[in-house]
Amino acid sequence: MAGTKTTKVDLVKELTELNVNGKYNAIINRAKNNGYHDFKFEDVPNHPEYGDCICPKAQLVEDLSKFPELNQIRDAVINGQFDESPDEPDKDIMRGWLKNDGESGERMIKVLGLD
Repeated sequence: MAGTKTTKVDLVKELTELNVNGKYNAIINRAKNNGYHDFKFEDVPNHPEYGDCICPKAQLVEDLSKFPELNQIRDAVINGQFDESPDEPDKDIMRGWLKNDGESGERMIKVLGLD
């Protein structure tokens, strides 16, 4: 189930409000570029390194962990509050992943309402 916040908008807003002396600029910039989005992180213009990440939310937790004062936001990420709802292109990506899983993937497509 998707959370109620997004990394591109809500996380950026929260971090920008707390950003003293540019301390969180790297996280904010990555979030603005969908670098922590579960589906869009792999193809960010001028940032191919984002695609090297295996799990963008785990990367976000790691990045936030460098700043103990952001533990509340880090915990919100861990608890799924920043899990974006998939749009149609994201659903297409999921379908592609599941189709590669054969018959069980086809069943999951139906279970998830992606058919």
